[in-house]
Amino acid sequence: MTTSLDKYGRILIPKRLRALLGITPETQLIITGEGNKIVIEPVPEENPYEEKDGLLVFVGELEVEYESLIERERKSRDRQILGL
Repeated sequence: MTTSLDKYGRILIPKRLRALLGITPETQLIITGEGNKIVIEPVPEENPYEEKDGLLVFVGELEVEYESLIERERKSRDRQILGL
């Protein structure tokens, strides 16, 4: 496959190749140079879980404050118990 730079220096990765590699607009990419080659590869996704003492434990970062998650879950359970 052949592609080129646009006037802003951007490279278009052909749709078939993006689909084959699972690259979406949200995919973070690492660009490096190796000799006379440009290497583009997806940033590996970090697994937010680790096994500790035989249990799977979440060790990632929450995108929201955990206090608000707990409060929302409590309210949801209260509504369910009260039949609301």
